[in-house]
Amino acid sequence: MNNLDRLRQRLDTLSPQTDDDWRQFTPIVESVTYQKNDFLIQAGQVENHIYYIEEGMVRLFLNDDGKDISLDFVFSHDFVSAYSSFLTGQPTAFTVQALTDVQALRFSRSNLMNLYDQSHKAERIGRLIAEQAFLRKTSREVQFLTSTAKQRYLQLLEQNPILVQKISIKHLSSYLGIEPESLSRIRREVVS
Repeated sequence: MNNLDRLRQRLDTLSPQTDDDWRQFTPIVESVTYQKNDFLIQAGQVENHIYYIEEGMVRLFLNDDGKDISLDFVFSHDFVSAYSSFLTGQPTAFTVQALTDVQALRFSRSNLMNLYDQSHKAERIGRLIAEQAFLRKTSREVQFLTSTAKQRYLQLLEQNPILVQKISIKHLSSYLGIEPESLSRIRREVVS
Protein backbone atom coordinates (compact mmCIF):
# COMPACT_ATOMS: atom_id res chain seq x y z
CA MET A 1 0.00 0.00 0.00
CA ASN A 2 1.50 3.36 -0.99
CA ASN A 3 1.34 6.57 1.02
CA LEU A 4 -1.63 8.03 -0.82
CA ASP A 5 -3.55 4.78 -0.35
CA ARG A 6 -3.00 4.98 3.43
CA LEU A 7 -4.20 8.57 3.44
CA ARG A 8 -7.28 7.62 1.45
CA GLN A 9 -7.95 4.76 3.84
CA ARG A 10 -7.71 7.17 6.78
CA LEU A 11 -10.02 9.71 5.12
CA ASP A 12 -12.47 6.95 4.22
CA THR A 13 -12.85 6.19 7.95
CA LEU A 14 -14.28 9.70 8.27
CA SER A 15 -16.44 9.70 5.14
CA PRO A 16 -16.09 7.19 2.28
CA GLN A 17 -14.95 8.77 -0.97
CA THR A 18 -15.63 7.87 -4.56
CA ASP A 19 -12.79 7.63 -7.05
CA ASP A 20 -13.90 11.02 -8.44
CA ASP A 21 -13.69 12.57 -4.94
CA TRP A 22 -10.19 11.17 -4.56
CA ARG A 23 -9.07 12.42 -7.99
CA GLN A 24 -10.05 15.95 -6.91
CA PHE A 25 -8.01 15.65 -3.72
CA THR A 26 -4.75 14.03 -4.85
CA PRO A 27 -3.39 16.99 -6.88
CA ILE A 28 -3.20 19.15 -3.74
CA VAL A 29 -1.21 16.60 -1.70
CA GLU A 30 2.52 17.21 -1.32
CA SER A 31 4.99 14.71 0.14
CA VAL A 32 7.50 16.14 2.66
CA THR A 33 10.14 14.72 4.98
CA TYR A 34 11.65 16.07 8.16
CA GLN A 35 14.61 14.86 10.14
CA LYS A 36 14.51 14.38 13.88
CA ASN A 37 14.33 17.79 15.64
CA ASP A 38 13.28 19.67 12.46
CA PHE A 39 10.37 22.08 12.84
CA LEU A 40 7.19 21.73 10.81
CA ILE A 41 6.16 25.16 12.12
CA GLN A 42 7.67 27.45 14.73
CA ALA A 43 5.99 29.80 17.17
CA GLY A 44 5.53 33.23 15.58
CA GLN A 45 4.96 31.85 12.08
CA VAL A 46 1.65 31.55 10.27
CA GLU A 47 0.53 27.98 9.65
CA ASN A 48 -0.33 27.34 6.00
CA HIS A 49 -0.57 23.53 6.00
CA ILE A 50 -2.27 20.53 7.50
CA TYR A 51 -0.05 17.47 7.76
CA TYR A 52 -0.88 13.80 7.65
CA ILE A 53 1.93 11.97 9.45
CA GLU A 54 2.72 8.84 7.45
CA GLU A 55 5.61 7.69 9.59
CA GLY A 56 7.13 9.19 12.69
CA MET A 57 6.12 11.29 15.65
CA VAL A 58 5.84 15.03 16.32
CA ARG A 59 5.46 17.14 19.43
CA LEU A 60 3.44 20.35 19.83
CA PHE A 61 4.86 22.64 22.49
CA LEU A 62 5.08 26.21 23.71
CA ASN A 63 7.98 27.96 25.28
CA ASP A 64 7.13 29.78 28.51
CA ASP A 65 10.05 31.89 29.76
CA GLY A 66 12.60 29.39 28.43
CA LYS A 67 10.69 26.31 29.59
CA ASP A 68 9.15 24.00 26.98
CA ILE A 69 5.62 22.83 27.75
CA SER A 70 4.48 19.84 25.69
CA LEU A 71 0.88 20.24 24.57
CA ASP A 72 0.42 17.09 22.52
CA PHE A 73 2.11 14.33 20.56
CA VAL A 74 0.96 13.08 17.16
CA PHE A 75 1.92 9.70 15.70
CA SER A 76 1.74 7.96 12.35
CA HIS A 77 -1.62 7.95 10.55
CA ASP A 78 -2.94 11.09 12.18
CA PHE A 79 -3.22 14.80 11.34
CA VAL A 80 -1.37 17.75 12.84
CA SER A 81 -1.33 21.49 12.33
CA ALA A 82 -1.09 24.71 14.28
CA TYR A 83 -4.78 24.74 13.51
CA SER A 84 -5.86 28.02 15.10
CA SER A 85 -3.18 29.79 13.05
CA PHE A 86 -4.28 27.83 9.96
CA LEU A 87 -7.84 29.08 10.46
CA THR A 88 -7.13 32.70 11.39
CA GLY A 89 -3.95 33.51 9.45
CA GLN A 90 -2.45 34.81 12.71
CA PRO A 91 0.98 33.67 13.98
CA THR A 92 0.91 30.52 16.06
CA ALA A 93 1.87 30.48 19.73
CA PHE A 94 3.34 26.99 19.57
CA THR A 95 5.87 24.92 17.69
CA VAL A 96 5.48 21.56 15.96
CA GLN A 97 8.72 19.57 16.01
CA ALA A 98 9.71 16.15 14.67
CA LEU A 99 10.71 13.83 17.51
CA THR A 100 11.81 11.20 14.98
CA ASP A 101 12.44 11.29 11.25
CA VAL A 102 9.03 12.08 9.77
CA GLN A 103 7.46 11.33 6.41
CA ALA A 104 4.30 13.32 5.89
CA LEU A 105 1.79 14.41 3.32
CA ARG A 106 0.62 17.99 3.53
CA PHE A 107 -1.94 20.20 1.89
CA SER A 108 -1.88 23.97 1.80
CA ARG A 109 -4.62 26.23 3.12
CA SER A 110 -5.24 27.89 -0.25
CA ASN A 111 -5.53 24.55 -2.09
CA LEU A 112 -7.74 23.11 0.61
CA MET A 113 -10.08 26.12 0.61
CA ASN A 114 -10.38 25.89 -3.20
CA LEU A 115 -11.21 22.20 -2.88
CA TYR A 116 -13.82 22.96 -0.20
CA ASP A 117 -15.48 25.36 -2.65
CA GLN A 118 -15.65 22.58 -5.26
CA SER A 119 -16.53 19.57 -3.11
CA HIS A 120 -19.04 19.18 -0.32
CA LYS A 121 -17.42 15.81 0.52
CA ALA A 122 -13.99 17.41 1.02
CA GLU A 123 -15.51 20.11 3.19
CA ARG A 124 -17.25 17.45 5.27
CA ILE A 125 -13.99 15.54 5.81
CA GLY A 126 -12.25 18.76 6.85
CA ARG A 127 -15.01 19.44 9.36
CA LEU A 128 -14.78 15.92 10.77
CA ILE A 129 -11.00 16.20 11.21
CA ALA A 130 -11.49 19.52 13.02
CA GLU A 131 -14.19 17.98 15.23
CA GLN A 132 -11.86 15.13 16.22
CA ALA A 133 -9.13 17.62 17.12
CA PHE A 134 -11.60 19.64 19.21
CA LEU A 135 -12.81 16.55 21.08
CA ARG A 136 -9.24 15.47 21.80
CA LYS A 137 -8.35 18.93 23.13
CA THR A 138 -11.48 19.13 25.28
CA SER A 139 -10.83 15.68 26.75
CA ARG A 140 -7.29 16.69 27.67
CA GLU A 141 -8.49 19.91 29.34
CA VAL A 142 -11.08 18.03 31.43
CA GLN A 143 -8.45 15.47 32.41
CA PHE A 144 -6.13 18.23 33.63
CA LEU A 145 -8.87 19.83 35.71
CA THR A 146 -10.22 16.64 37.27
CA SER A 147 -7.27 14.23 37.67
CA THR A 148 -4.12 14.02 39.75
CA ALA A 149 -0.74 13.68 38.04
CA LYS A 150 -0.71 9.96 38.87
CA GLN A 151 -4.20 9.49 37.44
CA ARG A 152 -3.18 11.35 34.26
CA TYR A 153 -0.14 9.11 33.92
CA LEU A 154 -2.19 5.92 34.42
CA GLN A 155 -4.81 7.11 31.91
CA LEU A 156 -2.06 7.90 29.42
CA LEU A 157 -0.44 4.51 30.00
CA GLU A 158 -3.78 2.80 29.37
CA GLN A 159 -4.80 4.89 26.35
CA ASN A 160 -1.45 5.23 24.62
CA PRO A 161 1.33 2.97 25.93
CA ILE A 162 3.46 3.77 22.87
CA LEU A 163 3.58 7.38 24.00
CA VAL A 164 4.90 6.38 27.39
CA GLN A 165 7.55 4.13 25.82
CA LYS A 166 8.81 6.42 23.06
CA ILE A 167 8.74 9.90 24.58
CA SER A 168 11.57 11.25 26.71
CA ILE A 169 10.80 11.70 30.40
CA LYS A 170 11.43 15.44 29.98
CA HIS A 171 8.76 15.81 27.27
CA LEU A 172 6.37 13.38 28.93
CA SER A 173 6.55 15.09 32.30
CA SER A 174 5.85 18.52 30.77
CA TYR A 175 2.88 16.99 28.91
CA LEU A 176 1.55 15.69 32.23
CA GLY A 177 2.19 19.01 33.95
CA ILE A 178 4.71 17.68 36.47
CA GLU A 179 8.45 17.75 37.09
CA PRO A 180 10.60 14.88 35.73
CA GLU A 181 11.43 13.77 39.28
CA SER A 182 7.73 13.47 40.11
CA LEU A 183 7.14 11.38 37.00
CA SER A 184 10.03 9.08 37.94
CA ARG A 185 8.49 8.63 41.41
CA ILE A 186 5.04 7.89 39.92
CA ARG A 187 6.57 5.35 37.53
CA ARG A 188 8.28 3.57 40.45
CA GLU A 189 4.98 3.48 42.38
CA VAL A 190 3.13 2.05 39.38
CA VAL A 191 5.74 -0.68 38.82
CA SER A 192 5.79 -1.70 42.50
